[in-house]
Amino acid sequence: MIDRIHLTNFKCFQEEQIPLNRLTVLGGGNGVGKSSVIQSLLLLRQTGNCARMLAGAVNEADQSAPLMSIKLNDEYRMNLGNSTTLTNADIESDVVVLGVSTKDRGTVECRFEASTTTPTTSIACIEAPVELLSRVEGFSIFEPEFHYLIAERVGPRDLQPMADQPFISTGFAGEFTAFAIAQAEVENRMVEEPLRLGGGPGLFRVQLEAWMGQLVPGAQVFTTSHPDLNRVQMAIGRRGATARPLPPANTGFGISYSLPIIVSGLLAARGSMLIVENPEAHLHPGAQTAIGVFLASVAATGVQVLVETHSENVLNGVRLAALRGIIPNADANFIFLSLGEDGRQPKVHPITMDKAAELTSWPPGFFDQQSNDLAEMMKARRALAKQPRG
Repeated sequence: MIDRIHLTNFKCFQEEQIPLNRLTVLGGGNGVGKSSVIQSLLLLRQTGNCARMLAGAVNEADQSAPLMSIKLNDEYRMNLGNSTTLTNADIESDVVVLGVSTKDRGTVECRFEASTTTPTTSIACIEAPVELLSRVEGFSIFEPEFHYLIAERVGPRDLQPMADQPFISTGFAGEFTAFAIAQAEVENRMVEEPLRLGGGPGLFRVQLEAWMGQLVPGAQVFTTSHPDLNRVQMAIGRRGATARPLPPANTGFGISYSLPIIVSGLLAARGSMLIVENPEAHLHPGAQTAIGVFLASVAATGVQVLVETHSENVLNGVRLAALRGIIPNADANFIFLSLGEDGRQPKVHPITMDKAAELTSWPPGFFDQQSNDLAEMMKARRALAKQPRG
């Protein structure tokens, strides 16, 4: 499990360390660096993948070996532009350092050359592939299996493509969700004990519908493979309903946006990593809380989970999971990013919770809008009551 992310001269960060836990919830206003934290991990993972491809063909002692070229766009659906905007504006350096650390395995850092004068759509990693690979074992971001869901997931699709994958995955935008469900059913996949609702059987299909039922009561998901078309058809039904299952386009965005999260969480292997952006998208408040409970349950299986959210309901779902004993309170933490007083880099507020799920701190702007709105309404009502009646 990764304990810290190390950032030097990367976008809005001059030099910073972000603490991670088994489950980490990342919050903060718009434009304060939340996506940058996730992008740093994606660049590191891409570097590890590149090292694996080159390691077999490059001799570690060969000083003439080419540097690893790391793309800033398209890989993992990133859109980082070019090298001139990748470094921190207040640091006159072309070197970006990204790293991760664990308590028992130390730190793995990668140094990159990012030109600030000549725009390039890739950066060069200075590390030797073989040497890098010798240090990454046990770091979740470098594990062969990895699950990541971007904020802009695909909407309702009646047909989704099949794909050749080293492990069952929904894709980064949920584009292979129907295929992942079909594959899991063919393999009779079982889910880990902490994810089994109501003491029911651990069969993937049973738990998929049980968890989706927490978001959309009675929801059922049906898939039909069409190998000749390289497509999988999906339909959504409701348990006990007499109407036949409907195409996803007739069921709204909430199911289509949340389904890949549930599928990815149920399939993620112990020791792997799951990153989810905005799990609350298109969900009503009750379902947002339920998905917070679900993500905490995934973390309880030994998957490292990182969540970026703007929803206090997701936050409360994690706290509720701790109170229910699903996940130890010490295994979850919250990172709130805000604009620093000098505006030079974001301020990092690590927040933990005690056994009663009370948070150790509540900095201004940290999921406090509801209380602020209620206070403003009370002021407005008092002002209204003082107006003369005419």
